[in-house]
Amino acid sequence: MSNLELSGNRRAFIAAALTAGAAGALPVKVRAAEAEAAPIPGREGLKVRVTPYFKGGWTMYMFANRGTSQMLSTLFVSPSAKVVMIDGGMPDDAAFLYATLQALGGTVDTWFLTHAHSDHYGALGEIIKKPACGGLKIGRVVYSFPPLEFIAETEKASIPYVTPFLENLARSGLRVEKPTVGGVFDFGESLTFECLNDYDLSMRVNSINNAGICYRVMNGGSSILVTGDIGVEQGDKLLKMHPPEKIKSDIVFLSHHGQCGANKNFYEVAKPEVCVWPTPQWLWDNNISGKGYGSGPWRTNYVKCWMQDIGVTRQILLTQDAALGPKTS
Repeated sequence: MSNLELSGNRRAFIAAALTAGAAGALPVKVRAAEAEAAPIPGREGLKVRVTPYFKGGWTMYMFANRGTSQMLSTLFVSPSAKVVMIDGGMPDDAAFLYATLQALGGTVDTWFLTHAHSDHYGALGEIIKKPACGGLKIGRVVYSFPPLEFIAETEKASIPYVTPFLENLARSGLRVEKPTVGGVFDFGESLTFECLNDYDLSMRVNSINNAGICYRVMNGGSSILVTGDIGVEQGDKLLKMHPPEKIKSDIVFLSHHGQCGANKNFYEVAKPEVCVWPTPQWLWDNNISGKGYGSGPWRTNYVKCWMQDIGVTRQILLTQDAALGPKTS
């Protein structure tokens, strides 16, 4: 099937992607003068509404890009206002994210980074450039990047970005921690993160994406699979490393922004009820340089069809902010 060969029922399924939820807004206050003015990155506040989903636990906020690049930025907020962050996006996303975190109390318990590409660590990179992180308190940064020598050998273009980030992180004095396979981070209030893998230096194809760390998150009794940008090779390895029940999840973040990531066989085992697309509009539409729907080289339409075949019942397309929270009854 070509990118444009979609049957009518597939078109209807694709059109059903969700961009926002139902009742309940995040309590981030914006001064009236700011709310009435044209949005300023970092000052527009969060107008996202929260869809009840989890049986207790934390609220999960999933952010759209503030620039033009694909990215991944997700945070969890506990009933007692504790904050856990995943990735954060590009430098263009830093102002919004910094203001949001300050509005939530200015403290991040743990900041997870999935892998060594700047559309995942770039926002944190801007924040740690500020003296004392601009007053933002970060308890620890959890990540596992492959050695710089490996990055230089397999993906030299990433070196000018990841090297200064790591240098600034070291200068920041923030506590850093390397996750271990099978290690569990328990944040209380029904939220845990389990590390499913580490980087594999034998994977020299799509090397940095395949070096991404996946987490199986349990929140309020529901499972969430955070895949970062893993490719086919790491997806296949995870299937060999773990029994199917460890991959099976209620919610799955599609890897590599919904295209050229893990293969269909990986998602067939995960078999999510909800898939999250950390995907900007141009990538969702496969639209290159404004030439129109289907004009680009990306494989998003194939993955859309996979999700229909697998039986996904809800899609969340992050062309705008979205959130899932605890059910009220």
